[in-house]
Amino acid sequence: MRLFKRRSEAIEVSVPVEPEPAATLPDPPGTDARGRRSVADERDYLLSLITPLPAFGMYLLDAWGTAVCEDIIADHNLPDDDLVAVAGFAVRADDLSGADEPGGAKLRLRDDDKVFKVGSAVPVHAGQPLPAGADAVIAESDAELNGTTLSVTRPVKSGDHVRWTGSEARAGVPIMRSGQRLDARSSALLALAGIDRVLARPRPRVVVLSVAADDPQRADVESPLLAAAIKADGAQVWRVGNANGTDRELQDLISDQLIRADIVVVSGELSESTQLCRVVASMGLMDLADVALEPGGRIGFAVVGEDEIPLVLLPDEPVASYIGYQFFVRPLIRKLMGAPVVTQATVNCLTGGELHGREGVVTVRLGAVREQQGENVVVPLGNPEHPRLSDLVSADALVVLDEKGPTVSLGERVGCWLLDD
Repeated sequence: MRLFKRRSEAIEVSVPVEPEPAATLPDPPGTDARGRRSVADERDYLLSLITPLPAFGMYLLDAWGTAVCEDIIADHNLPDDDLVAVAGFAVRADDLSGADEPGGAKLRLRDDDKVFKVGSAVPVHAGQPLPAGADAVIAESDAELNGTTLSVTRPVKSGDHVRWTGSEARAGVPIMRSGQRLDARSSALLALAGIDRVLARPRPRVVVLSVAADDPQRADVESPLLAAAIKADGAQVWRVGNANGTDRELQDLISDQLIRADIVVVSGELSESTQLCRVVASMGLMDLADVALEPGGRIGFAVVGEDEIPLVLLPDEPVASYIGYQFFVRPLIRKLMGAPVVTQATVNCLTGGELHGREGVVTVRLGAVREQQGENVVVPLGNPEHPRLSDLVSADALVVLDEKGPTVSLGERVGCWLLDD
């Protein structure tokens, strides 16, 4: 007879583990009968895939050109006292009401810094508090001093050459609103308020490179073009010249750039079988799309690396890549910067020549804008079927014809994007 029971053996039950679904990009927008996405849908889709850069405190000069990320409220009146604006003499405006009559007006100079008595004046310098009793200042050049007598031949109004308390900003009132761009003039007002830092997003770091897998000797036109356009839009830019070599070498080259990039822009041949698309697809999640845009009707987007850096693929033709940049990449950079408006402003111009669009396609023509009799007139440049780089150089506007495929006759109005890069 056994005194102890044998311990029952544990039975392991294997539970099937569901494999995690493979990561994918969000569902892309729909397409037309020819498999093309609309320009607006593609732009909005790409914008949905990135988020603005985090904001942090930056010195005013470093934050110049960026959008502030908070309302900045004046905590006291600016200025906090009535101040003299120019060197001259503090006066009472009523004492000079007849100064433009024959003989002018005579005022007595005082040395007690008070202008309470009728017909008195006090010498002042710019920036000092306005003497008691004065409500205006007359500039030195507008008066003649003879001993203690001041002769004036022109009247002044109350407030002339005076910076009243709170005239620049009132306590509790915003000096700047969140999303507003910090420029030189705003910086001066903030400095007046004693503010030397603002909460702002940094300039996006953008790496630009071209891939010339089939022809390493081909001149790299796209990366200088794109890098300059990106820099003009306020980003920090690093340009990598023509990239070529094996798949592994291209992958290593792109990977090496990710440490210094918030977004990467690559130009190259865009078909799924090309080296560029093959390598990028192996590095992360990629979306390659045909878009109803001419020229520049193909664009790619990917997120690559451990930090999921966004990467945009543009065509390897200069005019097409530039137009692709303006329509799709520029809005992404603007969003990274936290700019409130990410799209180009459209300016209506009179046409200096007939223009033909295509139904279902956003057609872009290069144009030169000239002012004639107070009107902006845009003159089409180049062959619409084969736009040249030299035409792009001569252009200062993109003429945008919508998907309705309009024919715009001479003298009619058309929407244009003005170029300033």
